[in-house]
Amino acid sequence: MQTPFIEPGETNNAQLFFITFIYAYVLYQASDLISGGSELLMLVPAVAGLVGSIVLPILGAVPDGMMVLFSGIGPNAQETVAVGVGALAGSTVMLLTFPWFICIVFGRVPLKDGKADYANKGKAPFIGSAITFGPSIKTSAKIMLGTTLLYLVMQIPASLLEFRGDDTKEQARGEHTAALVGLVCCILAFCGYLVYCYFDANEDKQLAAVVEGIEKKQISIAAALQFIQKTSGSQHELLSQDRVRLKKVCKPFFKRYDFDKDATLTKDELKPLLHDLGYWPDSNNMEKIMGAANGGYTASRLNASMDKDGDGKINFDEFVDYLYNFMCDDTKMALAPSFHNPKYIKYDEEDEDEEEDMPQDLAHLTPKQQMCRVIMRSLWMMGLGTVLVLIFSDPMVDCLSEWGTRLGISPF
Repeated sequence: MQTPFIEPGETNNAQLFFITFIYAYVLYQASDLISGGSELLMLVPAVAGLVGSIVLPILGAVPDGMMVLFSGIGPNAQETVAVGVGALAGSTVMLLTFPWFICIVFGRVPLKDGKADYANKGKAPFIGSAITFGPSIKTSAKIMLGTTLLYLVMQIPASLLEFRGDDTKEQARGEHTAALVGLVCCILAFCGYLVYCYFDANEDKQLAAVVEGIEKKQISIAAALQFIQKTSGSQHELLSQDRVRLKKVCKPFFKRYDFDKDATLTKDELKPLLHDLGYWPDSNNMEKIMGAANGGYTASRLNASMDKDGDGKINFDEFVDYLYNFMCDDTKMALAPSFHNPKYIKYDEEDEDEEEDMPQDLAHLTPKQQMCRVIMRSLWMMGLGTVLVLIFSDPMVDCLSEWGTRLGISPF
């Protein structure tokens, strides 16, 4: 079959280096076109939520995926596939180790009582320093370990056949079923990962910031309830998703009052809640809330009003129901002490979200024209990048394989 590309085996070292550099540069530019086109889609509100969660993971896998695919095509696929798999493994290891190394070296802070002390602005010593990481790192590590196990679906049967002494053809026939099962499992795992990315990207980041503020005691219970009121569809009839948001806000408060950690609140544990809700005994607030004839509002009365099942203790659902009714009472909400750190609560009119900049050459167009141009530009950038990857992946694999042969290094 004729090809416009130079056969690597017919070149000297200088020529091989030159064409390898050219192919690598073209693939780099192709990858840049794909990522640039994907980022342009962030300007389209209708698909912005899908870009980072689904489009980027799929298109990001195109270059490495094509390398593996083309390395496994041809008469010597058993040997040449190692080139593609090696390129994939190498790029993955680099992407994992370099950012982690940079985070550790440049992000470390001095230790204090065995924990990273970010309040200390002094120079971190090489020994006696540390970093902390968020829950997303732990989740990503579990995903990586889980997907790694898919390798065993194929490797275990292959190892058994090789241990039995079968030749290459016999091993290939014996691995057909395992290969198919492995393929299906990998496809399902990848689809599951895309679903996870979608929900993670569309998570209520504002609500997460509020919960963080509550845990750091930067938001009062009244301010948190006001946040739910202002960001819900209806103040007096919460939708199911708003009810879930209310529970997320109430949970850190419940944990704060639950001193003995038995998942219930007693009368003594409700005393701090009295003050947080503005129920100060013998105060003007109480006369406005309960009426002068009712006298002071004690922990016992609060317990009685919250305890629906009569067991003398308040569970989480009863706690949420009471705060929901409290939130719907404008008089009580107006008298409850309210404070919050603006860092954690930003309403839509105050929010200053970072937005993607519209390309300068499109700034003079109408919004509708801008969206049309952005979509068309994004499609041709991603399309051109994908075509270049398809064209140059195969010759790049041949170059890497030839370098392995000349240097006496395993293609992997």
